[in-house]
Amino acid sequence: MKNSEVTSSQEILHQVTKIVETECAQDASALLADGFVLLGVGNSIFADSENRFVYTLGFPKPIEELSHWACSNF
Repeated sequence: MKNSEVTSSQEILHQVTKIVETECAQDASALLADGFVLLGVGNSIFADSENRFVYTLGFPKPIEELSHWACSNF
């Protein structure tokens, strides 16, 4: 990867103002519809896990520009 590509990737990461972890697929879907970027999906670390996943999402906008649902829930 070229230095310019690395710098561009780092700048994008610096723009992410909020990272949300949720194990609820419905929350993840709603957040994705609100414009969140899916950063990763991993197995749940909870002992009572029933094959649940943790969705890690980031958003490159200020929180006040999100939908009412996203602002009030996250």
